[in-house]
Amino acid sequence: MPTRRHFISQLGAGAAASLLDTDELRAGTVAAKTSAWDTSWIDKLKSAEFRVVFNANEISDGAAMNYASAFLNDFREVHGTTDAQTRPVIIFRRLGTPMAFNDAMWEKYAIGEDTKIMDSATKAPAKRNVFWKARPGGDASDTIETLNGRGLISLVCNVATNNHGRAYASRFKLDVAAVQKDLKENLVPGAILVPSGIYALIRAQNAGCAWMPGT
Repeated sequence: MPTRRHFISQLGAGAAASLLDTDELRAGTVAAKTSAWDTSWIDKLKSAEFRVVFNANEISDGAAMNYASAFLNDFREVHGTTDAQTRPVIIFRRLGTPMAFNDAMWEKYAIGEDTKIMDSATKAPAKRNVFWKARPGGDASDTIETLNGRGLISLVCNVATNNHGRAYASRFKLDVAAVQKDLKENLVPGAILVPSGIYALIRAQNAGCAWMPGT
């Protein structure tokens, strides 16, 4: 009987890659059972009747939070749901990742200048995370802080966080690992770091979330 290695060698490149990918996925599933990654958010989805995940891969003036708020409000108006029955998930990834860094990181690494995000209170590049909390007297309904109180699950891509850390370190001539660690320890309250945005998008849909773009 031919060996598995011989069998794979007889397949086309695409088929062989597909078979090997399947093995890797199986191995990844086993590894996840003993992983240190926080997956408690998956269980939180089970209690909600209506679930949606927003792919926040661009900052785009915080559109993902606007959409999450609209989801909660529209379902309440049409179906009479409570916030406990509706669960929005926002995955902060790629260029949208800085929305999940706290005020200290925005000031320390001049994220407002880097992203061209202005603070409406100062009319200058933001030195605070304007998506976390509204300025005094401003509308707070679409902020991450307010949405947290309504059950929002915020997930942050580890790959993108590392990439942003590398960029900030280069910009300010700092140690890359130290900046990456700094960012991961200074996410907005309630945010959970995930291996990648892709993992989180897939896992959220596996858990019954509808998918929506975040911009």
